[in-house]
Amino acid sequence: MDIYIFNELSSPFATITEAKEQLATFINTCFKARELGFEALHLPEKLGKSLYELPIAPDYTVSQWLQDSEEEVKNKFRQIMTKTPLITDDYPIEKERNELSEFKIEINHQKQFADGLGAAYLLETLCVSFLSHELWDTDEIKNVEHYYLTKEGSHVIEMIAVKQASKPVHLEKHQAWFEQKKRESLAKSRDLWELRYEFFPHLVLCGEVEKQLTRLGIQSKFFDQIIEKLKRLNEYAKNWQNGSYSDQVAKQYGLNVSGESESTLKKYGRERKFRLPNKKKALFEKHIKTGDLRFHFYPDEESNTIYVGYIGSHLSTVKFK
Repeated sequence: MDIYIFNELSSPFATITEAKEQLATFINTCFKARELGFEALHLPEKLGKSLYELPIAPDYTVSQWLQDSEEEVKNKFRQIMTKTPLITDDYPIEKERNELSEFKIEINHQKQFADGLGAAYLLETLCVSFLSHELWDTDEIKNVEHYYLTKEGSHVIEMIAVKQASKPVHLEKHQAWFEQKKRESLAKSRDLWELRYEFFPHLVLCGEVEKQLTRLGIQSKFFDQIIEKLKRLNEYAKNWQNGSYSDQVAKQYGLNVSGESESTLKKYGRERKFRLPNKKKALFEKHIKTGDLRFHFYPDEESNTIYVGYIGSHLSTVKFK
């Protein structure tokens, strides 16, 4: 799953009328981005967990706009998946670089911090904006000032450009770039599948894993984490010669393994059933989290074998308030 970034500098609009006119464009842009493969829109923490309380005009928030909107528009807006912060712990290298950086851009002759644009640059992904200023009416925002401190202690200033969209037509300019990213990720995914016996000789990859790696592909930024977790699970499997599988023992290998609640299994258990090499289905309840991915596996206690049946986005769960 690829993430994209919200440009917080594009809010608010000058007037409520302008906000009402342009927010539908923003929603359509996010839906078009989702068609390309961008799923989770990352927000600065200062905006909260979602866009609902964001001021989009003087004394006017997204929540108020939704109250004034048609049900179809409300439903589309609710489908925009958001997450904070801009750079999560799933991207340790980019997070460290961000902590040593400042990003600024000049708006109406004043320099302003540009955290969203900076995060998009470091993550090599797309930034989306409200069309609230002519500066955002482009597929690429140039003249962003990147100030950063090197590990050697020297200060560097460079001018960068960030891929951006504030309306669907801008995304057409990025389609070739994103298709190339997907091809590169798919090639790495296929290589991982072909080398599975070399990398993970004590695991059996089955179920949906072949399709996920050879046809769908995994976002390349997660590859190091994927390999690390599977190698740790492989080490556990290597040493599991007898007895029952144990989450506590798995922790000794640096694995935080979770099961599912009874209510989730009752409602969504079918999603967690995958085929073993003998064509029979088993419940792959146990899972490891890595970034936005989940590894579902089945520890067969009769043969002391660990089968990995799913590597992908998190499956449906029953959420408790």
